[in-house]
Amino acid sequence: MPQSFSVSAARSDLNKIQLIGRIGADPTRTEVGDRHVTKYTVATSETRPDKEGNLIKRTQWHRIVYWQAGDWFNKVKKGDQVYVEGTLRYNDYIDKDNIPRTKAEINQTSFRLLNPSRSQAQDEDDE
Repeated sequence: MPQSFSVSAARSDLNKIQLIGRIGADPTRTEVGDRHVTKYTVATSETRPDKEGNLIKRTQWHRIVYWQAGDWFNKVKKGDQVYVEGTLRYNDYIDKDNIPRTKAEINQTSFRLLNPSRSQAQDEDDE
């Protein structure tokens, strides 16, 4: 049975990314004009069997950009498990060899620290 799709004006497009993963490096914060931008990476992994049935772990790295002020980024460190929600954006640029490239980034709209890394949790216990 064929599926039908609505083209009514009441429906809108959706660009929403949800990730649960680990921070790859401590976030960095810079100023662009009068705005603050925080950048960091999140690694997500999945394990799947190969043709022989051996489990293979595959990790994807995601670039995250956050365009708001706040000091939350001081509280997260490399290795922390986080939940990130945002929209996917593609940015075109010319690299140093004059080759056109496209970079995918997630524009963060929501963030939650799920589990601190083991070293951070141990540091807090030592205090």
